[in-house]
Amino acid sequence: MRIDVIIPVRNGAALLPDCLAAIRAQTLAPTRIHVSVAPSTDDSARVARDLAHADARIAIHDNPAGDRGSALNVALATLDPGVEAVAMVDAQSRLAPDYLECAAAVLQDDDVAVAGGPMRPASSGLVGAAIAAALTSRAGVGDSRFHFEGAARDAESVYLGVYRRSVLDRVGPYDPRLIRTEDDDMNARIRDAGGRISLDPSIRSTYLGRTTLGALYRQYYWYGHSKVVLAATRPGAIRPRHLAPAGLVVALAGAGAASVLAWRPAFPLVAGGYAAALFGAGLLARGKRLPVRLLMPAALAAMHLGYGIGSWVAILDGLWQR
Repeated sequence: MRIDVIIPVRNGAALLPDCLAAIRAQTLAPTRIHVSVAPSTDDSARVARDLAHADARIAIHDNPAGDRGSALNVALATLDPGVEAVAMVDAQSRLAPDYLECAAAVLQDDDVAVAGGPMRPASSGLVGAAIAAALTSRAGVGDSRFHFEGAARDAESVYLGVYRRSVLDRVGPYDPRLIRTEDDDMNARIRDAGGRISLDPSIRSTYLGRTTLGALYRQYYWYGHSKVVLAATRPGAIRPRHLAPAGLVVALAGAGAASVLAWRPAFPLVAGGYAAALFGAGLLARGKRLPVRLLMPAALAAMHLGYGIGSWVAILDGLWQR
Protein backbone atom coordinates (compact mmCIF):
# COMPACT_ATOMS: atom_id res chain seq x y z
CA MET A 1 0.00 0.00 0.00
CA ARG A 2 1.29 3.45 -0.93
CA ILE A 3 0.99 5.75 2.08
CA ASP A 4 1.92 9.41 2.33
CA VAL A 5 2.46 11.13 5.70
CA ILE A 6 1.38 14.69 6.56
CA ILE A 7 2.85 16.60 9.52
CA PRO A 8 1.37 20.02 10.40
CA VAL A 9 4.01 22.08 12.20
CA ARG A 10 3.72 25.27 14.21
CA ASN A 11 6.44 26.18 16.70
CA GLY A 12 7.66 22.61 16.44
CA ALA A 13 11.36 23.11 15.72
CA ALA A 14 12.40 21.11 18.79
CA LEU A 15 9.95 18.28 18.07
CA LEU A 16 10.22 17.83 14.32
CA PRO A 17 13.62 16.06 14.02
CA ASP A 18 12.66 13.11 16.26
CA CYS A 19 9.19 12.92 14.72
CA LEU A 20 10.67 12.68 11.23
CA ALA A 21 13.31 10.20 12.37
CA ALA A 22 10.55 7.84 13.52
CA ILE A 23 8.73 8.22 10.20
CA ARG A 24 11.87 7.61 8.15
CA ALA A 25 12.52 4.43 10.17
CA GLN A 26 9.16 2.83 9.25
CA THR A 27 9.19 -0.81 8.15
CA LEU A 28 6.69 0.22 5.45
CA ALA A 29 8.37 3.27 3.97
CA PRO A 30 6.08 6.19 3.20
CA THR A 31 5.98 7.35 -0.41
CA ARG A 32 6.26 11.01 0.55
CA ILE A 33 6.42 12.98 3.79
CA HIS A 34 4.62 16.32 3.67
CA VAL A 35 5.53 18.97 6.25
CA SER A 36 3.04 21.85 6.33
CA VAL A 37 4.66 24.75 8.17
CA ALA A 38 2.55 27.49 9.77
CA PRO A 39 3.89 30.92 10.74
CA SER A 40 5.99 30.25 13.85
CA THR A 41 7.97 32.13 16.45
CA ASP A 42 10.77 29.55 16.39
CA ASP A 43 12.92 28.06 13.60
CA SER A 44 10.31 25.55 12.40
CA ALA A 45 10.63 26.55 8.74
CA ARG A 46 14.43 26.41 8.74
CA VAL A 47 14.52 23.08 10.58
CA ALA A 48 11.99 21.61 8.14
CA ARG A 49 14.01 22.79 5.13
CA ASP A 50 17.24 21.42 6.57
CA LEU A 51 15.65 18.04 7.18
CA ALA A 52 14.21 18.00 3.65
CA HIS A 53 17.73 18.25 2.23
CA ALA A 54 18.50 14.88 3.85
CA ASP A 55 15.55 13.02 2.32
CA ALA A 56 14.11 13.61 -1.16
CA ARG A 57 10.76 12.23 0.01
CA ILE A 58 10.18 15.24 2.29
CA ALA A 59 8.09 18.00 0.73
CA ILE A 60 7.73 21.36 2.51
CA HIS A 61 4.47 23.31 2.20
CA ASP A 62 3.65 26.78 3.48
CA ASN A 63 0.49 27.02 5.59
CA PRO A 64 -0.14 30.77 5.92
CA ALA A 65 -3.55 30.23 7.55
CA GLY A 66 -1.80 28.57 10.49
CA ASP A 67 -4.53 26.11 11.56
CA ARG A 68 -4.21 22.32 11.41
CA GLY A 69 -7.12 21.78 9.02
CA SER A 70 -5.57 24.14 6.46
CA ALA A 71 -2.19 22.45 6.94
CA LEU A 72 -3.70 19.09 6.07
CA ASN A 73 -5.64 20.50 3.11
CA VAL A 74 -2.52 22.15 1.64
CA ALA A 75 -0.71 18.82 1.61
CA LEU A 76 -3.71 16.75 0.50
CA ALA A 77 -4.02 18.92 -2.60
CA THR A 78 -0.53 17.80 -3.74
CA LEU A 79 -0.92 14.01 -3.41
CA ASP A 80 0.20 11.90 -6.35
CA PRO A 81 -2.59 9.91 -8.05
CA GLY A 82 -1.26 6.56 -6.86
CA VAL A 83 -1.36 7.35 -3.14
CA GLU A 84 -3.81 4.98 -1.43
CA ALA A 85 -3.78 6.24 2.16
CA VAL A 86 -2.61 9.21 4.18
CA ALA A 87 -1.22 9.14 7.72
CA MET A 88 -1.95 12.27 9.75
CA VAL A 89 0.93 12.75 12.19
CA ASP A 90 1.58 15.55 14.69
CA ALA A 91 5.07 16.78 15.57
CA GLN A 92 4.53 15.81 19.22
CA SER A 93 3.90 12.18 18.26
CA ARG A 94 6.41 9.35 17.93
CA LEU A 95 5.44 6.44 15.71
CA ALA A 96 6.46 2.87 16.47
CA PRO A 97 8.62 1.40 13.65
CA ASP A 98 5.76 -0.77 12.33
CA TYR A 99 3.05 1.92 12.65
CA LEU A 100 2.38 2.29 8.91
CA GLU A 101 2.74 -1.45 8.27
CA CYS A 102 0.13 -2.30 10.92
CA ALA A 103 -2.22 0.42 9.69
CA ALA A 104 -1.91 -0.89 6.13
CA ALA A 105 -2.83 -4.38 7.36
CA VAL A 106 -6.02 -3.04 9.00
CA LEU A 107 -6.89 -1.11 5.83
CA GLN A 108 -6.84 -4.36 3.85
CA ASP A 109 -10.46 -4.61 5.02
CA ASP A 110 -12.23 -2.55 2.39
CA ASP A 111 -14.90 -1.45 4.88
CA VAL A 112 -12.32 0.35 7.04
CA ALA A 113 -12.00 4.03 6.15
CA VAL A 114 -9.63 5.04 8.96
CA ALA A 115 -7.16 2.92 10.92
CA GLY A 116 -5.43 4.07 14.08
CA GLY A 117 -4.46 3.15 17.59
CA PRO A 118 -5.04 4.41 21.11
CA MET A 119 -3.34 7.50 22.48
CA ARG A 120 -0.41 6.49 24.65
CA PRO A 121 0.66 9.66 26.47
CA ALA A 122 4.14 10.17 27.86
CA SER A 123 5.82 13.14 29.47
CA SER A 124 8.79 14.13 31.59
CA GLY A 125 8.84 15.08 35.26
CA LEU A 126 6.40 14.39 38.04
CA VAL A 127 3.75 16.86 36.85
CA GLY A 128 4.06 15.52 33.32
CA ALA A 129 3.57 11.98 34.59
CA ALA A 130 0.43 13.05 36.47
CA ILE A 131 -0.90 14.70 33.31
CA ALA A 132 -0.20 11.55 31.29
CA ALA A 133 -2.03 9.50 33.92
CA ALA A 134 -5.03 11.87 33.79
CA LEU A 135 -5.22 11.43 30.01
CA THR A 136 -5.77 7.69 30.46
CA SER A 137 -8.29 8.04 33.31
CA ARG A 138 -12.05 7.83 32.79
CA ALA A 139 -12.30 10.62 35.34
CA GLY A 140 -10.39 12.76 32.87
CA VAL A 141 -11.60 11.74 29.41
CA GLY A 142 -14.87 9.90 30.06
CA ASP A 143 -15.76 7.17 27.58
CA SER A 144 -13.54 8.40 24.74
CA ARG A 145 -12.36 5.03 23.44
CA PHE A 146 -9.09 5.98 21.82
CA HIS A 147 -7.65 6.98 25.20
CA PHE A 148 -7.78 3.37 26.41
CA GLU A 149 -6.12 0.09 25.56
CA GLY A 150 -8.23 -2.90 24.59
CA ALA A 151 -9.08 -5.28 21.78
CA ALA A 152 -9.48 -4.07 18.20
CA ARG A 153 -12.86 -2.40 17.78
CA ASP A 154 -14.76 0.25 15.86
CA ALA A 155 -14.68 3.72 17.40
CA GLU A 156 -15.76 7.30 16.81
CA SER A 157 -12.14 8.38 16.49
CA VAL A 158 -8.56 7.23 16.83
CA TYR A 159 -5.34 8.99 17.78
CA LEU A 160 -3.81 10.49 14.61
CA GLY A 161 -5.17 7.98 12.08
CA VAL A 162 -4.32 6.63 8.63
CA TYR A 163 -7.09 7.63 6.21
CA ARG A 164 -8.06 5.83 3.03
CA ARG A 165 -7.44 8.34 0.26
CA SER A 166 -10.61 7.46 -1.69
CA VAL A 167 -12.72 8.25 1.39
CA LEU A 168 -11.05 11.64 1.85
CA ASP A 169 -11.73 12.40 -1.81
CA ARG A 170 -15.39 11.47 -1.31
CA VAL A 171 -16.16 13.46 1.86
CA GLY A 172 -14.13 16.55 0.95
CA PRO A 173 -11.43 18.61 2.68
CA TYR A 174 -11.04 19.51 6.33
CA ASP A 175 -13.08 22.47 7.54
CA PRO A 176 -10.55 25.23 8.44
CA ARG A 177 -13.17 27.05 10.53
CA LEU A 178 -12.98 24.27 13.11
CA ILE A 179 -9.86 24.95 15.11
CA ARG A 180 -8.86 21.89 17.20
CA THR A 181 -12.00 19.95 16.21
CA GLU A 182 -11.27 19.45 12.53
CA ASP A 183 -10.63 15.73 13.17
CA ASP A 184 -13.96 15.32 15.00
CA ASP A 185 -15.78 16.86 12.05
CA MET A 186 -13.90 14.78 9.48
CA ASN A 187 -14.49 11.54 11.37
CA ALA A 188 -18.19 12.36 11.78
CA ARG A 189 -18.49 12.94 8.04
CA ILE A 190 -16.74 9.66 7.32
CA ARG A 191 -19.06 7.77 9.68
CA ASP A 192 -22.10 9.46 8.11
CA ALA A 193 -20.84 8.27 4.71
CA GLY A 194 -20.78 4.68 5.98
CA GLY A 195 -17.04 4.41 6.65
CA ARG A 196 -15.71 2.43 9.60
CA ILE A 197 -13.08 3.84 11.94
CA SER A 198 -11.00 0.99 13.32
CA LEU A 199 -9.18 1.36 16.64
CA ASP A 200 -6.48 -1.32 16.69
CA PRO A 201 -3.88 -1.64 19.49
CA SER A 202 -1.29 -3.00 17.06
CA ILE A 203 -1.01 0.53 15.60
CA ARG A 204 1.32 2.03 18.20
CA SER A 205 2.53 5.56 18.79
CA THR A 206 3.35 7.86 21.69
CA TYR A 207 1.93 11.30 22.40
CA LEU A 208 4.26 13.78 24.12
CA GLY A 209 1.89 15.63 26.43
CA ARG A 210 2.05 18.91 28.32
CA THR A 211 4.43 19.21 31.25
CA THR A 212 2.78 22.00 33.29
CA LEU A 213 -0.70 22.44 34.70
CA GLY A 214 -0.98 25.89 33.13
CA ALA A 215 -0.28 24.49 29.67
CA LEU A 216 -2.77 21.68 30.27
CA TYR A 217 -5.45 24.16 31.39
CA ARG A 218 -4.91 26.29 28.26
CA GLN A 219 -5.03 23.21 26.03
CA TYR A 220 -8.35 22.10 27.47
CA TYR A 221 -9.76 25.63 27.55
CA TRP A 222 -9.39 25.75 23.77
CA TYR A 223 -10.73 22.21 23.39
CA GLY A 224 -13.91 23.25 25.21
CA HIS A 225 -14.15 26.50 23.28
CA SER A 226 -13.73 24.68 19.97
CA LYS A 227 -16.31 22.01 20.79
CA VAL A 228 -19.00 24.71 20.98
CA VAL A 229 -18.10 25.81 17.45
CA LEU A 230 -18.24 22.17 16.31
CA ALA A 231 -21.67 21.77 17.92
CA ALA A 232 -22.96 24.66 15.83
CA THR A 233 -21.83 23.06 12.57
CA ARG A 234 -22.17 19.35 13.33
CA PRO A 235 -24.37 18.62 16.38
CA GLY A 236 -24.13 14.87 15.83
CA ALA A 237 -20.43 14.93 16.74
CA ILE A 238 -21.20 16.06 20.31
CA ARG A 239 -21.49 13.47 23.09
CA PRO A 240 -22.64 13.79 26.74
CA ARG A 241 -19.03 13.75 27.96
CA HIS A 242 -18.44 16.99 26.06
CA LEU A 243 -21.15 18.72 28.13
CA ALA A 244 -20.07 17.48 31.57
CA PRO A 245 -17.31 20.06 32.22
CA ALA A 246 -19.66 22.95 31.43
CA GLY A 247 -22.15 21.43 33.88
CA LEU A 248 -19.42 21.22 36.52
CA VAL A 249 -18.64 24.92 36.11
CA VAL A 250 -22.34 25.75 36.51
CA ALA A 251 -22.56 23.60 39.64
CA LEU A 252 -19.53 25.25 41.23
CA ALA A 253 -20.65 28.76 40.28
CA GLY A 254 -24.18 28.08 41.47
CA ALA A 255 -22.91 26.71 44.77
CA GLY A 256 -20.71 29.77 45.19
CA ALA A 257 -23.65 32.08 44.62
CA ALA A 258 -25.80 30.06 47.01
CA SER A 259 -23.11 30.34 49.69
CA VAL A 260 -23.11 34.11 49.37
CA LEU A 261 -26.86 34.63 49.04
CA ALA A 262 -28.58 31.85 50.93
CA TRP A 263 -26.73 28.94 52.49
CA ARG A 264 -23.05 29.29 53.40
CA PRO A 265 -22.19 25.55 53.35
CA ALA A 266 -23.31 25.14 49.71
CA PHE A 267 -19.95 25.84 48.05
CA PRO A 268 -17.79 23.94 50.56
CA LEU A 269 -20.05 20.90 50.17
CA VAL A 270 -20.06 20.92 46.35
CA ALA A 271 -16.37 21.80 45.99
CA GLY A 272 -15.42 19.36 48.72
CA GLY A 273 -17.36 16.56 47.07
CA TYR A 274 -15.70 17.33 43.74
CA ALA A 275 -12.23 17.37 45.34
CA ALA A 276 -12.93 14.09 47.10
CA ALA A 277 -13.96 12.50 43.81
CA LEU A 278 -10.74 13.69 42.16
CA PHE A 279 -8.55 12.38 44.96
CA GLY A 280 -10.42 9.09 44.86
CA ALA A 281 -9.74 8.79 41.12
CA GLY A 282 -6.06 9.52 41.72
CA LEU A 283 -5.65 7.06 44.57
CA LEU A 284 -7.40 4.30 42.59
CA ALA A 285 -5.23 4.79 39.49
CA ARG A 286 -3.47 1.53 38.74
CA GLY A 287 0.23 1.14 38.12
CA LYS A 288 1.16 4.69 39.13
CA ARG A 289 3.60 5.83 41.78
CA LEU A 290 2.05 7.44 44.85
CA PRO A 291 3.38 10.97 44.06
CA VAL A 292 1.83 10.73 40.59
CA ARG A 293 -1.51 9.60 42.04
CA LEU A 294 -1.45 12.48 44.52
CA LEU A 295 -0.87 15.01 41.71
CA MET A 296 -3.49 13.53 39.40
CA PRO A 297 -6.38 15.51 41.00
CA ALA A 298 -4.70 18.79 40.02
CA ALA A 299 -4.32 17.59 36.43
CA LEU A 300 -7.93 16.38 36.31
CA ALA A 301 -9.18 19.71 37.68
CA ALA A 302 -7.14 21.63 35.08
CA MET A 303 -8.73 19.54 32.33
CA HIS A 304 -12.30 19.82 33.66
CA LEU A 305 -12.23 23.52 34.53
CA GLY A 306 -10.31 24.54 31.42
CA TYR A 307 -12.73 22.69 29.18
CA GLY A 308 -15.82 23.90 31.03
CA ILE A 309 -14.78 27.55 31.21
CA GLY A 310 -13.72 27.50 27.54
CA SER A 311 -17.12 26.09 26.61
CA TRP A 312 -18.98 28.81 28.51
CA VAL A 313 -16.84 31.59 27.01
CA ALA A 314 -17.72 30.33 23.52
CA ILE A 315 -21.40 30.00 24.43
CA LEU A 316 -21.58 33.52 25.88
CA ASP A 317 -19.80 34.83 22.78
CA GLY A 318 -22.62 33.35 20.68
CA LEU A 319 -20.41 30.88 18.80
CA TRP A 320 -23.00 28.14 19.25
CA GLN A 321 -25.21 30.04 16.74
CA ARG A 322 -22.88 29.74 13.76
